[in-house]
Amino acid sequence: MTEGVDSPPFALTAAEWTLPLSAGRSQSYPFKLKALIDARYTGQTIAVFNGGFAGRNARADVGRFSQALSEAGKPEVVLLMEGANDLNSPLEPGEGVNARVASVVNALEDMVREATARGIPVMIATLPPQRPNSPKGGGVAFLTRFNDSVRSMAAAKGAEVVDVGSIPLSFIGQDGLHPTEAGYARIAELWFDAVKARFERAQ
Repeated sequence: MTEGVDSPPFALTAAEWTLPLSAGRSQSYPFKLKALIDARYTGQTIAVFNGGFAGRNARADVGRFSQALSEAGKPEVVLLMEGANDLNSPLEPGEGVNARVASVVNALEDMVREATARGIPVMIATLPPQRPNSPKGGGVAFLTRFNDSVRSMAAAKGAEVVDVGSIPLSFIGQDGLHPTEAGYARIAELWFDAVKARFERAQ
């Protein structure tokens, strides 16, 4: 969802990945966020780097997150949304919903801890809804518990929550997982509102 594609390209391995020093694909919410920022803050040059990597999951991405922070220099804020692929993956034998949610949120907590240790504030998103009985909507049963756990973790670790999970189901495409173009635009607006509220100052 962050990279902004509907189907994972699987063109790179994690070992080959490097952070694109741009907002990424035009359909992605980071690209749309950059457009909103540029339109409002015309006297400033503000960079938005899109660290999305389609098909990856949070539990495998703690090291990649650290790499992205290093390659970005020292960003003024991290916008973090990850975990949908973890929730959509089949449960391991003997693994329950609670254990899966806990393992994913623990990985996100590691990322928040890594950023805050570097002095970088984190805004973390709840996950958007998924369509039941759709090709990629396998995480529906996990979402409420996951989003509640993200809120609790964020409160404990000093991260700010952006409620992307509040967008209507109508903003989710027919694959059941990825937002429509309007959905990506709405996610960008939610991030933009959060960034404005936190960082904008009257002249």
